[in-house]
Amino acid sequence: QIIESGEKREIFYNPKHPYTWALLNSVPKLGWKGKQLLDTIKGTPPDLIAPPKGCAFAARCKYCMNICLEEEPKEYSFGDIHKAKCWLYSEELPEEILEEIMEERKNG
Repeated sequence: QIIESGEKREIFYNPKHPYTWALLNSVPKLGWKGKQLLDTIKGTPPDLIAPPKGCAFAARCKYCMNICLEEEPKEYSFGDIHKAKCWLYSEELPEEILEEIMEERKNG
């Protein structure tokens, strides 16, 4: 399932979906000396024969909420081309929660 789409620059430099964040954090960076540990994505990929209810990536998502386990997320747009399916961008989610998550991401 595609959970985020857009131009490669947007995806690499301004990703919106937590799974995209996790994937990008698990890739070695240029200039690494080989002593830094890469981030891992906990859990197992979803069952493709019997997909889970809700978001397919909920079991592996650090920011999973109850709604993620119940309903497949709607697609949200971030410009003309960039789109992501994630409940973090729901109008019903208090803005402070998304702000805290973005601050946490910024601070590593």
